Amino acid sequence: MNISKRKKTAIWVVVLSILCGFIIWHVIHWYSIEMYTELFNFVGENRAYLTVLYNLGLVILLSVTLGLLMSKITDLLGNEYSQTDRPSSKGKEGPGL
Repeated sequence: MNISKRKKTAIWVVVLSILCGFIIWHVIHWYSIEMYTELFNFVGENRAYLTVLYNLGLVILLSVTLGLLMSKITDLLGNEYSQTDRPSSKGKEGPGL
């Protein structure tokens, strides 16, 4: 892995971590100011679709962000193998078919 590619991946990890932190902060903030109580009151007022859309959007956004973050962390910490790094099996007998 090139240094510049590793640096880009590290920057992505930082950016996605900040984005995940912001989403989590948003949920905690809304809970602390009791906005979720108002949001769930929409269910009785025939505006339940707003509650569903908000929660669905929040879940999708956080799951995509966490998925990308885990992928970038794996890229950053993982090893990259080339064709020459693989062990040669010439002359070795493996389980036959």
